[in-house]
Amino acid sequence: MLRGMRVLLAAAVVISSCCPPMKEETTPVKVVAPPPPPPPPKVVEPEPTLVPRGPPIAHTGTTIDREFGMEISDPYRWMEGIGNAEHDAWLTAQGEHAAKQLAAIPGRQKLFERLRELGLGVSAVFNVQLGGKRMFHATLPAGAQRAKMAVREPDGTTRILLDPETLGADVSLNAWTASPDGKHVSYVIAKGGGERGELHIMDVATGKDLPDVIDRIWGEGAAVWFPDGKRFTYTQLAVPQTGVDPMTNQLCKLHVLGQPVDKDPVILGRDASTTWKLAPEEWPWVYQPRGSTWMIAGAGGAHSESRVAIAKASTLDTSGASKTPWVTVADYADGVEDFVIHGDRLFLLSTKDAPNRRVISVPLAKPELAKAKVEIPEEADVPLVGMYRAKDALYLLHMVNGLARVSRWPWRGKPEILALPYEGWTPDFAVDSQRDGITFQIETWLRTGTYFTYDVKTKKLAPNGLASSTTLDATPLQAEEVEATSADGTKVPLSILSRKDRAAAVPAIVYGYAGYGAVEHAGFGSSRLAWVERGGVYAICHGRGGGEKGRRWQDSGSREHKMKGVQDFIACGQYLVDKGYTTSSKLGAVGISMGGVLTGRALTERPDLYTAIWLGAPIVNPLRILVAENGANQKTELGDPATESGYRSIAAMDPYVNAKAGVAYPAVVFTVGLNDHRVAPWMASKLASRLLAGSTSKRPVLIRVDGAAGHGIGNTRDQVFAERADIYSFFLSQFGEAEFVAH
Repeated sequence: MLRGMRVLLAAAVVISSCCPPMKEETTPVKVVAPPPPPPPPKVVEPEPTLVPRGPPIAHTGTTIDREFGMEISDPYRWMEGIGNAEHDAWLTAQGEHAAKQLAAIPGRQKLFERLRELGLGVSAVFNVQLGGKRMFHATLPAGAQRAKMAVREPDGTTRILLDPETLGADVSLNAWTASPDGKHVSYVIAKGGGERGELHIMDVATGKDLPDVIDRIWGEGAAVWFPDGKRFTYTQLAVPQTGVDPMTNQLCKLHVLGQPVDKDPVILGRDASTTWKLAPEEWPWVYQPRGSTWMIAGAGGAHSESRVAIAKASTLDTSGASKTPWVTVADYADGVEDFVIHGDRLFLLSTKDAPNRRVISVPLAKPELAKAKVEIPEEADVPLVGMYRAKDALYLLHMVNGLARVSRWPWRGKPEILALPYEGWTPDFAVDSQRDGITFQIETWLRTGTYFTYDVKTKKLAPNGLASSTTLDATPLQAEEVEATSADGTKVPLSILSRKDRAAAVPAIVYGYAGYGAVEHAGFGSSRLAWVERGGVYAICHGRGGGEKGRRWQDSGSREHKMKGVQDFIACGQYLVDKGYTTSSKLGAVGISMGGVLTGRALTERPDLYTAIWLGAPIVNPLRILVAENGANQKTELGDPATESGYRSIAAMDPYVNAKAGVAYPAVVFTVGLNDHRVAPWMASKLASRLLAGSTSKRPVLIRVDGAAGHGIGNTRDQVFAERADIYSFFLSQFGEAEFVAH
């Protein structure tokens, strides 16, 4: 349950599914970075085909911040703010210039056509949910632009419930949840790539919407159904106020089908909660599991752990006074990342005193964590990353060297490990507390996902007919798992995708995220493999700050330790050069969203290592995070710049702060969506301006602007293909690849 909500407000990787939807019972010391490794031998760089000409370089101001004994110049402070007309005009001009430059790259159109051919050849199935005797899922048929919502009836027939393409070219389907009885499904739609949308309710039998429509819903905030299927809670964004972060002060409300929405009572939220107080940035929610007389309340944000409280369902205050007698079970320090209820006990997935996680339980009548029973102990070298409750058992997902291990722990009896049909990762699970067994998906770097269902009676795992497919022949491709050595000697996992017949020193991309404890699991990506198919190397750095090695790995790259993740990322790029995969003249780096801190800081730390950088919807000025939308929500990951220790460590990790004049920086392309409410576009503008004004290289700095996009969630496939074609061709032109260089 919690793991479906733990990063709802996080800045997510734009091409991934970001956060799994919620399912039935289913997160004054100055930091000094270690010295970088010695630079690689100098190589003769190809003459770039693009130069930073076009719109005027942005004017500068005289702002200097003097905090905690530090002086930090911020000449582009004027760009900040929502609805800043001067900045918006400047950014628009930069976007028009970038569009012309990128479109003029030879080979770009041909690359786009191959990306589109390969991408549209993928038919994807994902996000399976169970409701009554029905099975719901998202489907993205070959040739389609946006995912659709479908239902499979007990007799096996499947029909489309909602196709957002019929609602308008700019409408996207975000989160959705099926009611426990399968009679209704809630869904959230948004326009223009934004993530603030409307919540609708559909009658599954007829396919028609009920009149119940709720506005100001964050894209991932679909209904949280009560067991009766007639009521649900939802979390609503606050009414916008000038100068107030619109992601703060959210309220959890209760809705009864058929009742006026404007009469929905508030049951949890800051100022409204009289028995359980919330901070402004906390996301509140309330949930009652099926088969239980207890409710669970939670508060969380852009981090893995949540605060948890419980109360009897019969005591829910629906008067609007929010006087439900909540009893606190866990605070953030208790490291609770998930929970399920079975009988009279609450089972918790926790990292406290167990960085690889363990399962503990407490009686609902007296939930004292100090007296919790250890149900499933921590494994020393194997992180436990998922817990799912079915009628017959508790199912666990462990990560063994990046691969999935699924085990069954019956409520009575001995545990067993399920024999998977092949090695891979399991990105999606579907369970029902009133059904035996479990359904989950398996995929790999080179293989699309297939769903399997475990039958308790036969003890067999078999495909259930839901599967993704691709036209790509992956036979010539390979995936390697290696380790790079970071500056402090730490071994960093690195996944490398390439052709089996790869030549030496080919164009290469290294990607990293390393934030929020997110794990870059093995997963099929057509755009990524299009790069590999044509002979390039695509590497994924699993640096500290991610969750690849459990909670210690995450904490060792978060907040004041963020530079450790940066050094890990640099080490992974250096590995590709040292081992002959590529050279610095053909090495590109990618950082998206929170990955902007990682890659942006690597840009300023080792500009000699890379020739081209892509920063997508990036956080690159975290020192100013509290004045940005969704800013307060990032304090757990980055630290609090309002404190001395936080200010100093964030200043050390801030790419904008650490970009200096007189340095020969690589080519950089930024991508931003004008409807992005996760990461402020002005962050990209500020760093781009500083690079444009101060870099001594002839390399270009471009800002690619999409006025019909937000953070990337909700983009059409063609939007994705066009963006990748621009990025890849930009990289290849800077690498001097003949097909992409004007003659």
